[in-house]
Amino acid sequence: MNWICAGVAGLAALCLYLASPHQTLWPAALRRQAFLRWLAVPLVVGAVAAAVDTYGGWCGVCVALAGFMTVLVVLPYLDAWHRKGARHVG
Repeated sequence: MNWICAGVAGLAALCLYLASPHQTLWPAALRRQAFLRWLAVPLVVGAVAAAVDTYGGWCGVCVALAGFMTVLVVLPYLDAWHRKGARHVG
């Protein structure tokens, strides 16, 4: 169950990342920024609620938060790897 909760929280993080104007993983997602930001909220709330129901209060919050933060850390690296030859500002 913790993989499901962490995965749903990861989907929420993916929605937030795709709504960011700096991402280049899926440029078509920029047209649906408001929807993606809205979708992230019920996903993360559902992940936390399911984890809290299964594991208890703080443990459930930590499971969902770990999935959320892991995806938020990995996605910029994946985006940079996707743009291998592109020049970066700075």
